[in-house]
Amino acid sequence: MNVELRHLRYFVAVAEELHFTRAARRVHIAQQPLSAAIARLEEQLGVTLLERTTRRVELTEAGEALLEPARAALRAVDDALAAARAAGRGVAGDLGVGLSSGAWSASWAPSCSCGPPGRSPSPPTASGSCRTRAGCSPPTTS
Repeated sequence: MNVELRHLRYFVAVAEELHFTRAARRVHIAQQPLSAAIARLEEQLGVTLLERTTRRVELTEAGEALLEPARAALRAVDDALAAARAAGRGVAGDLGVGLSSGAWSASWAPSCSCGPPGRSPSPPTASGSCRTRAGCSPPTTS
């Protein structure tokens, strides 16, 4: 079974608004295509998700059972897409900077930016990484 993400987004909007016209505005489509998409989703699942009357919309037991998992699925998709975009821009992941014990020398220490501004730099930990995780700047030559 292939459920379209947009149908899940439509269902969540209607379930949260409990009103087709407001939900349609929220997802930027007309009310009739929204109603048709929800009907297709219900047909695909073989259950009624929403009880509709001329005055109100209510979730059925099946609708209530679907709502939170649908929200979670949409969040997971949004998170996955954001992670892919971040990776594509090179801003994903962690960067660790380490120093060997010989690299921490008196000639470099004064220009290190480890630690709070205005205080002496803190030496690296036994593993060679900066305690503050702020990173160190190598000395600049003039």
